[in-house]
Amino acid sequence: MKIFLAEDNPADVYLLREALGVENDSEIELVVAHDGEEAMDFVHRRGKFGSLAKPDLIVLDLNLPKSDGSDILRCIRESTELREIPVVVLTSSDSPRDRAAAARLGADGYITKPSDLDAFLSLGLTLRAFATTSDEVPPDVRSAKV
Repeated sequence: MKIFLAEDNPADVYLLREALGVENDSEIELVVAHDGEEAMDFVHRRGKFGSLAKPDLIVLDLNLPKSDGSDILRCIRESTELREIPVVVLTSSDSPRDRAAAARLGADGYITKPSDLDAFLSLGLTLRAFATTSDEVPPDVRSAKV
């Protein structure tokens, strides 16, 4: 399973790696863009992302430097190659306006970043389920769905 993550906070990247069990599961590959510019390189298949195989799931922070997560989501949904890949917005914002904007742009799920370690670690199970059941939104994501 390949997951593409656009996240600028190194601590959140680390926690997601731990939550997904990346180090202990050779079947999970987590590819990370550390800012909006790198995420756009992924969308447009440029630079180090030029030959990357399509992921099973895209996890996108809305608040990225260099390019806004909403712009990236819009470009993903406009891409003939990427538009069918499920996208989960994982962000610190719990704003109804951000949720509505993500829904309009085609996000498949919206999850507010957990504030405690245990909740963050359980997020890995939710994302794994989402990546493997793309035809049905898992309950954890559905309840957080936009």
